[in-house]
Amino acid sequence: MVGSRGDVQPFVALGKVLKNKFGHRVRLATHGTFRGFVEENGLEFFCIGGDPAELMAFMVKNPGLMPGKTALKDGEITRRRQEIATIIKGCWRSCFEAGDGTGIPVSDSKLEGLSFTETAPPFVADAIIANPPSFAHIHCAQKMGIPLHLMFTMPWSPTRAFPHPLANIQSSNCDVSLTNYMTYALVEMMTWQGLGDVINHFRERSLGLEPISVTWAAVMLARLRIPYTYCW
Repeated sequence: MVGSRGDVQPFVALGKVLKNKFGHRVRLATHGTFRGFVEENGLEFFCIGGDPAELMAFMVKNPGLMPGKTALKDGEITRRRQEIATIIKGCWRSCFEAGDGTGIPVSDSKLEGLSFTETAPPFVADAIIANPPSFAHIHCAQKMGIPLHLMFTMPWSPTRAFPHPLANIQSSNCDVSLTNYMTYALVEMMTWQGLGDVINHFRERSLGLEPISVTWAAVMLARLRIPYTYCW
């Protein structure tokens, strides 16, 4: 889970239900700053890296899809790209790596109900539930051959009812419903233009998968009919 506490909190609520009501082992992979929040709710934590405060500050300074010239001059874009590379690798590690992502063994008091001896118990994900900005989700699920379910606090899947929340359409000669629908592919294409090389490098070097094109990346989730749950 990538983002602020408000992005992480719904996954904590979901994780508690999956663990306490249905008996699943739940690992919540997110930024290190949310470790206490995750563990105080009885869930297993895994650190994927990244600083949510810096990510949020960057978004506030650069709303929309296109960062300003200042971000380019100050090296902000380069730093954010490097941070995304770290995060997606952390997301992949969280799918199979024992421990909490920091290299420090987990004590048994933090994994109630799980039996293990000297070190952290082994872990292999059976399913992935993620928010869209974590980026690695579909690629990790493809590599492992496991189900993926996306979950978010704002609309992110194509609809004719309203445009993508990051799209700012001033005017269009097209039908409004068609314009709304097309903004979702547009945002995906613009995002891929900025991060496609980072993600393809991850696919090739970390996962051993073939790279994907901008055209396919923009419609990949929709074409594969990945299910979404929205938190409202």
